[in-house]
Amino acid sequence: MNSIIEKINCILALWNPIGVPQEIAMDEYKDYGSELFKYIDNPDLLMNCLEDILINKLELEYDLTNEIHLQDLKDVRDNIIQVCKPK
Repeated sequence: MNSIIEKINCILALWNPIGVPQEIAMDEYKDYGSELFKYIDNPDLLMNCLEDILINKLELEYDLTNEIHLQDLKDVRDNIIQVCKPK
């Protein structure tokens, strides 16, 4: 499971919604990987968790009626689901 959490963390670091320097992005988002993993079997709950992280933990503006915001978050969600699928 640790390698899956690391993969989730890599996705979050590449996404980098707060725009920290890339060399510290892995550390910046490391606390969220295991939280997101809990919802891996439910895309809707995973999306809700990502929204919660953005709005309540990172304190970023996120408008779920904004198609760009929504698609960006869906892409992150889908990438997370993809790396967690058994091969």
